[in-house]
Parts: sequence; C-alpha cells; structure tokens
Amino acid sequence: MKRKIQDGGRRYFFTKFFVDWAVRTSYRKFQIEGLENLPKDGSVIWAANHTNALMDPLVMLAATPEQKVYVARADIFKKKSAVKWLNFLKIMPIYRIRDGIDAVKKNDEAIAIATDVLLDGVPFVIYPEATHRPKHSLLKLSKGIFHIALSVCDRTQEEKPVYIMPIGIEYGDYFRFRSTVLVNFGKPFNVTQFVKDNADLPQPVQMVKMRELLTQKMADQIVYVPDDEDYDATWEYAKLIAGNPHYFHKTLRTIEKERGTRLKGLLRNQAVDRKAVEEIQKLKADNPQKARELLDKVEKLRIWRIQNGVSVNAIANSKRMLAAHINLLLALIGLPYYIFCGIVGSIMWIPILLILRGIKDDAFYNTVRFATRFAMLPIATIIWAVLYFCLLPWTWALALFILSIPSLRYLYGYGAFFRRLCSDIRWFWKRGKAPEHDFVWFHED
Repeated sequence: MKRKIQDGGRRYFFTKFFVDWAVRTSYRKFQIEGLENLPKDGSVIWAANHTNALMDPLVMLAATPEQKVYVARADIFKKKSAVKWLNFLKIMPIYRIRDGIDAVKKNDEAIAIATDVLLDGVPFVIYPEATHRPKHSLLKLSKGIFHIALSVCDRTQEEKPVYIMPIGIEYGDYFRFRSTVLVNFGKPFNVTQFVKDNADLPQPVQMVKMRELLTQKMADQIVYVPDDEDYDATWEYAKLIAGNPHYFHKTLRTIEKERGTRLKGLLRNQAVDRKAVEEIQKLKADNPQKARELLDKVEKLRIWRIQNGVSVNAIANSKRMLAAHINLLLALIGLPYYIFCGIVGSIMWIPILLILRGIKDDAFYNTVRFATRFAMLPIATIIWAVLYFCLLPWTWALALFILSIPSLRYLYGYGAFFRRLCSDIRWFWKRGKAPEHDFVWFHED
C-alpha cells in the first residue's frame, strides 16, 4: 500500500527531535501560549500568520511534539531532488494563480490529500495569507483553507467537528538571529457548527463570512497594525512608547487588572505593544488632525534614527545611558571570548555570510542562519574534537571543546549587545540634533 504523507516513522521523529532542539535554541526566548485551546476531538487545521519565511513552519513544528503536515508553494517542488526531502518533512505543494491555470487545477488533488490527512487526525498547517511578509499585519486570506475545511465537513457528514485554529506568531525581530518568538493559539473556530448555522447561505457566501471571522481571530493573536500609509509610523510609535519603562509598567498593571490575571514573559510585551497601537487608532478616530501631527513627528524621528544608526530602545528608555558605562565594562570583559568564538565559529559563520550574499529577500536571512548552523554544527563539533584532543592535553582540550559548543550563539548574542551599546552612545551624542521627540516621555508627566 502506498505510504501516505501523514504516516509517521522512526526516522521522522528522530530527526524532529534534533530539529526542534535547533529551532528552540535559535531564539533567546521561545514561548508557546494557548495550547489548552487545542481541540481534543475532530479535525484541526492550524492557520498562522506568515512573516518569517521557512522559520514559521519550523516554529510550528517545534510548538508541539506530534507530527504535522504542511503546505508550501509549488515552485519549490520543481527539483526532483527536493521532492523526496519535502515529502519526508511532510510538506506538500499548493498551487497559486501565478503558477498558471493548469497548475491551479492540481489543487483538487492537494485538497483531497489534505482532507485525508485531517480525517486521520493529523494537524494540517497552512498559512492562509499565501505568502510571507515581515509585517505586524495580515494580507487578504486565500480561500484554499476554507475549501479544505468544507471538504472535510462533507466527508465527515457532521459526525466529527472540523476546526480552524487561529495562531499568531510574534518575533522580537524578523531579521536578527537569536531574537524571541511568541506563538499564540487562540480559540478554535468550529467550521462544522458554522456551516450548520449558515446552511441557508450558498457556499461562496459562507467562505466570505468565514474569511472575515478568521481574519479577526488571527489578528487577535498578534499585535495587529492596520496596513495603511501610517503603518511604519504607527509601529514606530508603539515601540517608542512601549519601550518607555514608566509607560510599560503602568500600562501592564492596568491591563492585568482589567484581565484579572498576571501576564508572563513575551505576553507582557505583546499586550503593551497592542495597547500603544490602540491608542493611535483611537486618536485617529477621535482627533485626526492631532493624530496626523503626532505620526508626522514619529516618522521624521524614525527616518533620522535609521540614518544615524540609533535604535528605538535607545530613544525610548532615557535611563539606558546610566548603565552604559557598566555595559561598556561588560563588553570589554566579554571581548576575549568573543574573539575566541569568532575564530572557532568561523566554520559556521563564514558559510552563512557567503550564502546570505545571494539572498535577496531579507525574510530568508534567519532561515539561512538556522539551516547552516543545523548542518554545520555536527561537522564543526568533530573538527574541534579532533584538533583539541590530538594537539592539547586532555584537560585543556576538554575545556576548549566545551567553550566552543555555544560559539555561534555567543557571537550573535555579543554582537547584539555591542550594537545596542553603540546605539546608546550615538544617541547620547546626537540626541540634541534629533527631531522633536518629547512625545516619547509624555506619559511620565
């Protein structure tokens, strides 16, 4: 009997164990929330926002221990050598209009396979925006996810419910390695119940209504910024205001009091960022002229700080300079180990740099860093062991070997720390020439 894409196997779970470890250690903080919302019955389609290329499915893979099946754009299946590996990773093709009318017709087969996966109780992961985009927003959702859901409903005849699980993936930074990631599982959308409640509507109308509902449910899991002409200024404002310690803690206390619960970890950042965005949206509705003036100030400051190499955090937190001399001392203390890591880690970071030169889409940068580290770390480990234990006394060899293992992670960590320090120093010297920015601290008044 032909093996199905959703069939498990020892090789798959053995590989998944190491991939999950590599994914989780690629982030300073890897936080999963809302797993209690996952339905225990029926078929479940995971619907997540798509912002960070191939890191999104890897994060989804590491979110829970069970296997999952994914869809990816069909053009990556053109190379026969890649098909075998993609099938092993449980990734199947989905066709888009840009692939041609004949190709889109093949989606009937894809929907049939997806339906079979879901009937077998295996989660099916799809990114309904149909393409990745590093923004805190959502593109118009494609109807493919609803075709799949309705296909399963037809097959089950309401014997088992079909759910769509809205999921939000929030990265601390889309382009920096060793950033943070928060995965939010929202309340499931019961498609079976929806179809039953809207049986009088034709299917195309049902899908339009489902798209509206799912868009809202997905937006609720992220810091949603409307994708309009003010997107950059709105997000800049949110980061500037939320980065102010006084505003952050004051707002967080208010949010926790309203919800009647304490927030933890990255959920705190998300809640405060969301509140700052809501402030701007409310101001735009209540006083458009004042909102326009504020956003224009923010945009001028955003352009200036980018041109001058100053980070949002340096501007937002006026007290950061008080710790700059301590951070400078820490940078000097950590410099020898940074140089050591740069030498021993060159086996990994040099290939990364060479590959990145050919990558035009910045959203793939972290994918390249992850993949190269995953492939090269075993090779680097063997090289370190051979060199150290063949050339040095075993005590020195063991010490150097242990120090070498986290070399790439330390390189990125120290690099980020040093960039923040340099940004703080630049802001200290250049703040007098910056555009008006008193609005950053107005909440302290």
